Amino acid sequence: MDLENALEKALSLRNALATEVENARGERQLLGNLDANGLFARAAQRGEFLADVARIERELVDFLARATDTAGVSEISLTKLRALFPREGEVLVRTLSEIRSLAGALNEVNRLNQQLAGRALACVRGYLDALHPTPRAYDRRGTRAFSAPALAMVSSKG
Repeated sequence: MDLENALEKALSLRNALATEVENARGERQLLGNLDANGLFARAAQRGEFLADVARIERELVDFLARATDTAGVSEISLTKLRALFPREGEVLVRTLSEIRSLAGALNEVNRLNQQLAGRALACVRGYLDALHPTPRAYDRRGTRAFSAPALAMVSSKG
């Protein structure tokens, strides 16, 4: 029973990761449009995803620990689980392999999104500099006049 629950949690984790990979790919559109509200909503959604994944991982570990205790095995090992429960062990190994693959894909999408976010930030800084350029004049001490930051904080609240 505990191993079936572990399989269910592993499948839940795989499905959550697959959904998150698709959602992360959608961030490209938000970054391209400089959609601040959409990006804030997406960040909240990512936070919920991370909390859900942490909960699912804890439950998965608990079910695997109980399954190994029930089987009389002292430590969690996929090899041992496969030997004791061939069908469930094989499904678990396959699902965990898919989870690793999806985690790698999510990492790659996140890396690309980080690069795009850097470009979007450079674009916004360019707009801000065009709206409020830094003076080129110097004061009598040799420092730039009005060198205080022109914008202390940006708010999306309007």
